Amino acid sequence: MFDDARKRKALDFVYSYRIPLLFLILIVCVIFQIHGSSINELNFFNVKHNLLFGVSREIRADEFNVNTMLAFSQYVNNFSYFTDIVRAATTDMFLIYGQPVWDIGIIFKPFLIGYLFLNQAQGLSFFWVSRLLALLLVSFEFGRLLTNDNKKLALAYSLLITFSPLIQWWFAINGLVEQLIFGQLGVLLINFYMNTTDYRKRLLAALAMVIVVGGFALVMYPSWQIPFAYVFVLLAFWIFLKNRKNFLFNKKDLLIIVASLAILGVLMAHVLSNSLETIKILMNTAYPGNEVFNGMGVSTYFFNYVPSIFFSVMPDNIPLNVVDTSAFCDFFPVPLILAFIVLAYQKTKDKLLFGLLALYFIMVIFYFVPLPEFLLDITLRGHVRNIRLYSVIGFLGVLILIRSISSLKELKPKKLIVISSFILSVIVVYLSTFSYEGYYMTWMLLILVVFYTVFISIIFMSSSPEGKKIFLIACIVLAFLTGALVNPIDHGVDVVYESNYIHEVENIVHNDSNGVWVVQDLYFNSLLPVGAKTINSVNTYPDLEKWHTLDPSHQYENVYNRYAHIAVILHNDSDTQFGLISQDIIHLNINVNDLEKLNVSYFATPKNLEEFSNENVTFVKIYSEGPYNIYNVKYHS
Repeated sequence: MFDDARKRKALDFVYSYRIPLLFLILIVCVIFQIHGSSINELNFFNVKHNLLFGVSREIRADEFNVNTMLAFSQYVNNFSYFTDIVRAATTDMFLIYGQPVWDIGIIFKPFLIGYLFLNQAQGLSFFWVSRLLALLLVSFEFGRLLTNDNKKLALAYSLLITFSPLIQWWFAINGLVEQLIFGQLGVLLINFYMNTTDYRKRLLAALAMVIVVGGFALVMYPSWQIPFAYVFVLLAFWIFLKNRKNFLFNKKDLLIIVASLAILGVLMAHVLSNSLETIKILMNTAYPGNEVFNGMGVSTYFFNYVPSIFFSVMPDNIPLNVVDTSAFCDFFPVPLILAFIVLAYQKTKDKLLFGLLALYFIMVIFYFVPLPEFLLDITLRGHVRNIRLYSVIGFLGVLILIRSISSLKELKPKKLIVISSFILSVIVVYLSTFSYEGYYMTWMLLILVVFYTVFISIIFMSSSPEGKKIFLIACIVLAFLTGALVNPIDHGVDVVYESNYIHEVENIVHNDSNGVWVVQDLYFNSLLPVGAKTINSVNTYPDLEKWHTLDPSHQYENVYNRYAHIAVILHNDSDTQFGLISQDIIHLNINVNDLEKLNVSYFATPKNLEEFSNENVTFVKIYSEGPYNIYNVKYHS
């Protein structure tokens, strides 16, 4: 009895002080420079460094090689809105792959603010940990709203979202975490606004809503923004219907709303005025600007969650790209079955659950069925990649699952539940083999059937308080297996800055700050943190004027007019050509005599470039460490 009372007291303390406790965790992590980045993959020069836990992952290159390197480059750029370090050309650092800048627009990207006041390691820590804790907290509060304040289910929901395979494999990329934080927080703020009569609190909620709406809009990744917007608009409408009878509205509210919209409009106009040219260029790119998508989704993706308990510990030989096809664990088709039981069999009246189901089936139609052009335009469906739409369908599945459990009445007999769960598990595991047959071994299939039999049985038996407690425990186990092990727990950024090679690059940049660099067979963005103006660093949008100097007839414009990672390959005896390897990877096969057109000054490469020297250009080795060299390019024209 005493132990139970003490446990209850401890849990009550954690719940009551959850926000201060999370702030304390954030402060401690920032002090000790804790983060989840896979930057250890950049340790080409064997800097002595030990991960605290887990493994860094090469497949997370968009995180450690792109997003993190761009952020670090801003320290050399004094956090200006535009930089000439990335692409070795004037580049918008705020709008695309949003990075920390000293600009009022940064209020829409609050998780980047740490970079402005902290060193690189602590800024990275703040970025990682604040987003993780914010998503955990906001999802918990949203879960309370979704479940009529059932804290066990709310925590289970928070874990299913925060430590889902989708969130963890995409963490720090394309604003996915921010979209879920802002979207859920927006719904919570509307609910708060409508349930308080204190106008100071209403004003604060409205001002927070300005940041939420602006932050969501400026993620600039429509493939997720558009379908997530559908979900959050539906939820906001539900909140309005739920509270409309008791909501008191007067002239003060009108003034608050008008003022908030005006502030949002002014701030967004400021950002758009800075980035208008960027937007124009982006909208006219071959990728991602001019892509149109319409139906024809892959049905087997609905079962991508099934093997995810193995991915973080057994990442080899996965036939699909584990990042691209990661999912929310929604246990499809369990949410639909459970919702049918609650609404039809148990005759529960639940407008939200009905609305979520309706939107679910609308999105399934969008996913599979090609729409007429006018519907593509009206619904914005054409801007949404199928694989991203399927992610949002999975999010809806989690919402339906948790909402259904919160309304579920006891189901009997338990023996029938277990048998049905076993049959369902066999079916979903079998259907997942169409995508993962080459990955599975027999013992893995057996484990999956047992695991999902147990988990699905727990779901169907979760009507009681004890059942919900067991469901929460099961979600903790699932979160650990599918999400918590994906990213490492690491500290510091010494692998980026503390090699002799990087110090030499830094010295060269100090003495020749306008020198233009090409990086070969290293991560192309790895020199950005010390200010090396790298022409083939990630082209977040194309520099057409530069590429036209190599392609005056615009023969290859469809190749380089895109977001691109660019590998530079030197030739002595062939004309310069661009080759499209994948939608975001380009090979620039360049004749050495054309390097002068790009004003290239230095090469960082493991290759021997002296063999490319001729009467027009000479490659002079000025530094080497192990297999990696630095060449100065001399022109004789």
